[in-house]
Amino acid sequence: MAELVLMICLMPNMTGCTEKAVPEATASDIVTCLKSAGDKVIEWQKANTNYAVIGWRCEKKGTSAATR
Repeated sequence: MAELVLMICLMPNMTGCTEKAVPEATASDIVTCLKSAGDKVIEWQKANTNYAVIGWRCEKKGTSAATR
């Protein structure tokens, strides 16, 4: 399993930056995660307008500090 991890900052001053795993953006493997990540990032950004997405990555589920 793979998960999408976003690097986000609180708007408008770009403070409080952190990483957040997106629970609804899991995939069977890294390649599948990468293929769908762009759409999932846009979807998350539209639903969370107080934050700015400054980066993202796909990684093996459970290995990110964002999910521990």
